[in-house]
Order: sequence, then C-alpha cells, then structure tokens
Amino acid sequence: MLLVSATTGWVLATRRHGPRPVAPSQCKRVCCSPARVDGLDHREFEYLIRDLMIRDGADKAKRVGGAGDNGADVIAVDPVGQRWIIQCKHRKQGLSGGPVGVQEFQILNSTGRPVHKGHVVVLVTNGKVTARARSFARDQNLQVVDRFLLEDWIDTNRPVWELLGISLRACTTDAVPAAKPAVHEPSSTDLGTTYDDLQEPLYTLAEAYEAGFVPWKPTTMRQYLLRSQRRGIPLPRSAWDGQAHHYTEEQLRMWLENWRAKAGPNSKVHELRPE
Repeated sequence: MLLVSATTGWVLATRRHGPRPVAPSQCKRVCCSPARVDGLDHREFEYLIRDLMIRDGADKAKRVGGAGDNGADVIAVDPVGQRWIIQCKHRKQGLSGGPVGVQEFQILNSTGRPVHKGHVVVLVTNGKVTARARSFARDQNLQVVDRFLLEDWIDTNRPVWELLGISLRACTTDAVPAAKPAVHEPSSTDLGTTYDDLQEPLYTLAEAYEAGFVPWKPTTMRQYLLRSQRRGIPLPRSAWDGQAHHYTEEQLRMWLENWRAKAGPNSKVHELRPE
C-alpha cells in the first residue's frame, strides 16, 4: 500500500511540475550553427528561418509550410510593414546536394505576389542555386538566400534585408512593389568603369581561372565576391562590355590576397586548389 501510494504521488507530481513538451520551433532555433543546418529536417529548417525573421525584428512571423502552402513556408512582416513570402528548400547534403533549379523559382514567382500578396519574395536554401535559376530570380525580382548568405545570416546577427541590400521603406499602399534584387557581382555602372576605359589585358572570371589568376571556377568566384561585399573586402573593379564583367590580372590578384588575409591563416580557403 505504501508503494502504491508513493508511486501515485510521483505520477501526480510529474504531471503538475514535470517539463512541458518542447515545440519543434524551440528545438533548433537561431542558436543552430551553419554546420548543424544540414542535419535539420525540412520542418525544422522552416522553423529556423521563421525564428531568424523574428530575431531580425519581423512582426507576425509564422511558419505556414505544408500541404497546400502554395509556395510559402514562412510569412513575416518587416519593421516597415512589407510582407515577406519565403520558400524554404532544405538539402540534407548541403552544398553537395542537388542545386535549387529554375522550376522552384518559377513556382514561387507564380504565387509569391499574385497569391500571397508579398512585397518581398525570397527563396532560402542551405544548398546551391543554379546559374539559370539566379538569372530568372534577378529578372523577376526574387531574392536568393543560398548557403553562403544563410551562414552570414546566422553568424553575423545582421537582418536579412541588410544582407540582401534591401532598403526598408514604409509600405503605405496595398500595391505590391517590386523588391530590389540582390547584387551578385560588382556593377560596372556603380564603379564608373566601361570596357573601353582600361588599356591593360582584361579577363572574364572564366578566362582568369583558365589562366591561373584565381583558384576557383566562375560560379565559386561569384559567391566569394558576394561575400566580400558583406565582409568589407575591397572588390576588384570590373569593366562591362555588355555581356560579361572583365578584370585585370593585378585587380584579381590583389582581391585574392585581401580575401585570404581576411580569412585568416587557419582558414580552409588557403588549402583550396583549382577545381
């Protein structure tokens, strides 16, 4: 009888004072390091993105992903009232997994503004994005947060609109404005340089890689150039011929030296070899 009484008392005490179940949104949250992101499932990844928006100061941020979500996994309102529609694409293998292609962006484009009335429409992935998909995103004013930008979003505590280069403007109309696309490579217009201005031999990123001036192929180089903008590393001045950006050998070598110095002596960037 004493044993039964003690057991009953323990059960009642556990029900009253025991730990409450933890919601999925509280399991990984923004304390999740970039290295752990790949280990999340798609639902946890969506909660992580929601929590990052909350951390940035977004209001009414909620996860809405699931069957019938019409391309929206997270919806949030930024500090000036702009409605953010976010589609999350998680890859278990991270950068080694299949890249996000143009089809995913086409689906998001067909619902982000027409259906969800988004002011800013974003696709977030912990993996890669194909060049064709990036081009489509730029043309349609869709924002891209790939693995590199996601790492900075988690690590730097900077709001996503700042990382994307979106200036917050008060939303005073029901009309859905087009969001400014992220810059993935320095613009010759901004730099005040044209193709005819430079007399030295010029190289595209592909030509520079073939000549051995840089150790990475163009796709990887563009990622590092984008990260340079966020890390305060001076960008090489580019010249635009109407089709591609061109650089001098000295400009690229100087940028590479600054990049490696900023990365630090223990960084894996010093170990990288041509692909």
